[in-house]
Amino acid sequence: MKIGIITWFTGSNYGTNLQAIALQYYLRKKGHDVSIVNYVVPQSVENCEESSFLKRMISFSKDCIVNLIMKRYENAIHERDIKFRNAIRNNCILTDKIVEESDLINVLNKFDILIFGSDQIWNPNWYNRFYFADYDGIRARRISYAPSIGVNSIPQKVSADIERSVKKIDFLSVREKKAAELLSTFLKKKPEVVVDPTLLLSADDWTRIFPQRKIEDNDYALAFFLGKEKDHFSAAKRFAKKHKCKYILIPYKYISYFQNANIYADAGLDEFVNLVRGAKYILTDSFHMTVFSIMHEKQFYTFQRFIEDEHTSQNGRIINLLELTDLMCRYVPYGTSDIKDVDDIEYEKHLEKLNNKIKKSKIFLRNSINA
Repeated sequence: MKIGIITWFTGSNYGTNLQAIALQYYLRKKGHDVSIVNYVVPQSVENCEESSFLKRMISFSKDCIVNLIMKRYENAIHERDIKFRNAIRNNCILTDKIVEESDLINVLNKFDILIFGSDQIWNPNWYNRFYFADYDGIRARRISYAPSIGVNSIPQKVSADIERSVKKIDFLSVREKKAAELLSTFLKKKPEVVVDPTLLLSADDWTRIFPQRKIEDNDYALAFFLGKEKDHFSAAKRFAKKHKCKYILIPYKYISYFQNANIYADAGLDEFVNLVRGAKYILTDSFHMTVFSIMHEKQFYTFQRFIEDEHTSQNGRIINLLELTDLMCRYVPYGTSDIKDVDDIEYEKHLEKLNNKIKKSKIFLRNSINA
């Protein structure tokens, strides 16, 4: 089949880039002719926190200390962004760049199938019809694979748009249980819940994409936080010290750059994956860092990133993953400043349910494509 993927693939968000690489890699491995549709919705990048670090820093504060930190890491951040672009260029096939929305229908109809996902492309806070190919005249079959809504409720102002758009999807799956519940109010059949595209690939697949290499010689605890809760950073540093490990941090939000740690500001996707492979412990609030921790059978702790009653809470995807693997004991409550040690994970007994879910997800994708 000639397949077009509609997803996010720009910016310096690790999970966004890894999922884009993963879905195309998996489909190409199955013999399909696959391209990512090279169209970026205006302003969508800024809305989903994938704007450049420098822009985020400038919008945060004009404070001279912040500017000094920004200047200190400017070259490393620039190098990181180049690595991100190169990783997509080296591992993905894109269509010619589409500038005008009016050109989309002709490009989309060159495919037999359009697949939407993954990541939060269906988050109602930045709804856009492009992420559903909700245009008149589309002939290609439409499949959603693991897109995320990302929030706990759909605002009334976009409810009708989302209802119209999802009803045009021929085979519908999502990444979280909450998304399936929210969309089922519009549909006769509840959407399938499938695994993130990064889990369609094995650890060996990821080694083929990013060859294994040793980055650090000593035992280290690796931290990566998407949020900005100060207590989480303190807890991670305290944990590393208690376990006599070097403390390594992959920065993301501005607060990351102020930490007393070995900061890998220039870490691209290759370094991200290889730092996970070599870590003794992993401390994070990131869904995709948690995915790679489990995939590589690491001892990890995942912090609750959002206060649970927030409308924009995105905890659901991590909770689903930890429940599926019976690893909720590794979930650290929001605002925790000191991690309580639990027994090391013996992975054999935790991976059976996850592997079954991966198999079912692959069957959904195969059946949807072959229908």
